[in-house]
Amino acid sequence: MTESGGPTVTLGIEIDLPSGGPWPVAVGADHASFYIPAVGAGEVLGVIAVPKGHFAGIRITPSMGEDSVKVAVSALVKAQKNLSDATCNEIRSGQSVDAGSYEGKKDESFLLTGLGQLGLPVFHVKVVPVHGAPPGGWHRPYAGSAAHCDCDSTRDALNDAIGTLAYPDVGKCVEVGKCAQCCRILKP
Repeated sequence: MTESGGPTVTLGIEIDLPSGGPWPVAVGADHASFYIPAVGAGEVLGVIAVPKGHFAGIRITPSMGEDSVKVAVSALVKAQKNLSDATCNEIRSGQSVDAGSYEGKKDESFLLTGLGQLGLPVFHVKVVPVHGAPPGGWHRPYAGSAAHCDCDSTRDALNDAIGTLAYPDVGKCVEVGKCAQCCRILKP
């Protein structure tokens, strides 16, 4: 447990977002990386907007196993409300199509192949140690345990959307550098 009473966060996942998608990738880079911490049983989830066919985006929920990260993936069906306006509960409970469950230990990589079967981009994922807490004295839950989301790629002065991080508030989703969204709920 951390000082804030939340779960200890030791692992997360980095998702490679290849250039050519609706997310920003720095000039000269072949991808951006969207990072999501594995908090408890899926308290923090990521949403990547990929408007294609009847899908609005992809919901990716990492959770901690004993010494691994389990990742649940689903494609979100378009709804009347835009993803950018949805709450965490709406995104978590929205109509979706299962795109598989995956698991990996620290430094292992895998592909989210179930997305390809739905006609969506297949993302490469790597299980990584949590990133360090950001500078500036953040006073958010889990600030000491690095339970934040971020988006990064090679730095580029023309693309200031890269390199943004956020601690999402409970029940709300926040845009992480126009790369993706990150949502956080309290465990029931």
